[in-house]
Amino acid sequence: MSQLSQALMSEASLGRMLSEREVSRFSAQEIREAIADLVVQGRMDLASALGDAGISLYPDTEDMLAMAALLAESRQDWTVAEEMLAKLLLKQGAAAPVASWQHYIRVLRCLCEWQSALMITERALEFYPGHAALLSELYSLKAQIGDAQPMPSSDTRH
Repeated sequence: MSQLSQALMSEASLGRMLSEREVSRFSAQEIREAIADLVVQGRMDLASALGDAGISLYPDTEDMLAMAALLAESRQDWTVAEEMLAKLLLKQGAAAPVASWQHYIRVLRCLCEWQSALMITERALEFYPGHAALLSELYSLKAQIGDAQPMPSSDTRH
């Protein structure tokens, strides 16, 4: 368990929270690790509070954007998750891993934003052409929207 998560647990047992000043002594990566520790321990309340503090201290870091998005997803707060993932993908640019794209697509689906999800899937496929999960999303979304085209066959015979 990280030093920060230990300090948070200790303060919480006394009915207090660490101040933002105390949290600011830690890097975005240390805050992300502490949030992960708290989630594993089932302390979602503390994880969310620390996530809020972390995003206010480090609003443009990949660590905090990713963690804030994951926390929002766990709370099914799709609007916040969409905002954090949009910022994360912008920050990551061409280096965005496929997982970031997949989370964003999932959140857009949860918001019933089918057309946006389709556009994001097509964009992700520009970076990861032929990626099976993204292709599956593409065909699923096209079917959902009514723009279905048959899925290509893996059979290469002509």
